[in-house]
Amino acid sequence: MRKTLLILCGFTAVFALITLSGCDDSDGSYPPTYKGFSYEPSTVYAGDSVVITAVQAKKGHYLNATDYSFSMKIYVTVEGETQDSTLSYSYHTNYDGTDNGNPTWKLLIPDNAVAGSYSCSFSAKWSNSADGEGGSYASTGGDGCTGSVTSYSYTLYSQASGSFTLPIRQ
Repeated sequence: MRKTLLILCGFTAVFALITLSGCDDSDGSYPPTYKGFSYEPSTVYAGDSVVITAVQAKKGHYLNATDYSFSMKIYVTVEGETQDSTLSYSYHTNYDGTDNGNPTWKLLIPDNAVAGSYSCSFSAKWSNSADGEGGSYASTGGDGCTGSVTSYSYTLYSQASGSFTLPIRQ
């Protein structure tokens, strides 16, 4: 009986050691860091299709459910009068499971958009799948990038927010 108990305890200890050695908690969750934003075409006119991308400098780690949002308030001319118009786009994905690529917004600038420089804002929120490391991560800048994005890491979730100015010509 004692021998059986010792063997059972030995197996339990080996199993616990194998299980624990497979876990690497040295790196917690952290959000991506960004270079800033890129947009194409490089010169935007009313009526153009534009692709806006939040360009990652470094991928995030241990992130799951993800929500991205872009928005831009512009002025349009309707029957000779200038009015506010808000363009926006949001989508949900799974960062580590489905899509950890650069967040992108494909939009059509209205034909009646008033020429000017408009602020485009971006936000992201991720559910951490491990405890967050904590802290903030500022944009690093990069070739062809404009604006800035700051990412924040917390225990249960991470988030980011940023903006840039999009000039629209007539």
